[in-house]
Amino acid sequence: MDLVTRSLAGDQRAFAALFDQYKNLVYKTAYLLQGSADDAEDTLQEVFLLVYRSLSTFDPAKGAFTTWLHRITVNHCLNQRRKRRLLLLSFDKISPNLLPARDASPEQRFVEEEAVRASLNQLSEKLRAVVVLRYYSDLSHLEISQVLNIPVGTVKSRLDAAVKSLRGALNKAEGAPARTGYTQKEAPK
Repeated sequence: MDLVTRSLAGDQRAFAALFDQYKNLVYKTAYLLQGSADDAEDTLQEVFLLVYRSLSTFDPAKGAFTTWLHRITVNHCLNQRRKRRLLLLSFDKISPNLLPARDASPEQRFVEEEAVRASLNQLSEKLRAVVVLRYYSDLSHLEISQVLNIPVGTVKSRLDAAVKSLRGALNKAEGAPARTGYTQKEAPK
């Protein structure tokens, strides 16, 4: 019997084991979306309270438990952001996938990381969510689609828009012209 089934049957130890197994996933996702350790701790507790109350709605035929858990976590974080209307996000760790690939001094690396932080802060909630799920939670396009309840094509287009926005902001921060794929004459107004 798996942990979910045992938890549904009222086994408190199984639910405690479920919490232990997935608490880092929830905390990491919440921290990356909310930018605060305190908020992530609160979210961790609130999400598992939601999980406890709604575990009976989990349907393994519709996807993996982790996908369902990501959906609850992301929705909770976005709802909290909407309530507060805060647009703050601070990352202690920047994904190497988002930084230019080159050897740099520690000082240059710090400058680049600050530029990425500033760029991430300017992304919309929708774009930030796909970036966090893809580059920090390492979810596939299909998994992100299931978490956010949007088509895979939308996930791909949001990731593309987010990466272009990040590249443009990073190029601007470095003083280089943004590489958009348009010539000066063709650029949209």
